[in-house]
Amino acid sequence: MNAKPYPLVCFDVDGTLVGKTTFVWETLHDRLGTDRDKRQQGWDDYFAGKIPYSAWFESDITLFREQGPVTRGKLLAAIDGLRLIDGVHDVLETLKGAGLRLAVVSGSLNIVLEKFDLMGYFDDIFINELFFDRPGKLIGWRPTPFDVENKSGALDWLVAKYDLDLAQTAFVGDNFNDVSIARRAGLGIAFNSTCDELIGCTAVHEPGDDLRAILPHLIDL
Repeated sequence: MNAKPYPLVCFDVDGTLVGKTTFVWETLHDRLGTDRDKRQQGWDDYFAGKIPYSAWFESDITLFREQGPVTRGKLLAAIDGLRLIDGVHDVLETLKGAGLRLAVVSGSLNIVLEKFDLMGYFDDIFINELFFDRPGKLIGWRPTPFDVENKSGALDWLVAKYDLDLAQTAFVGDNFNDVSIARRAGLGIAFNSTCDELIGCTAVHEPGDDLRAILPHLIDL
């Protein structure tokens, strides 16, 4: 089993590693019952360029807190319906076994990776973070610097860290916020995607819902 020339493979999370959600933020808002108009205002303001991503992130946290105390248990219950995409553990174990470095570049939340015991597979993780005290109460948070258009910046950071070229990187994602990084990666893979823009800018489109379909593009089996 030999690796193809992509010693670094980056993954999105929502819709790519974890299914039954488009964006975990949307799932949390729906389950917690936050104000839909305020949610939409945050979305509109961010995509209109009126606020930075960090402010959008803060507005989401504020909406969660308006629904009462925010705890790890409450948030995990809200995402209880999420499921791992078929083949995730097999793919990550196989790629690690082939000596590849793996990274997460996602606008999801660290609690999603923790829920499915995925943290240990990755050498680098760029994701939004929530912090809880020992009883489980939310006490802090930190937005990722690399989401939507800024996702591609994570590649620059990683290739500098590992002394690689962009041509030696691969990215696997599924939605519009993956376009910027997929375009810069040496190999872009649109997995289980319905986003025409992403499909159009990637060299590979795997339309199925089993992640093992990407393996032949990354290693010689």
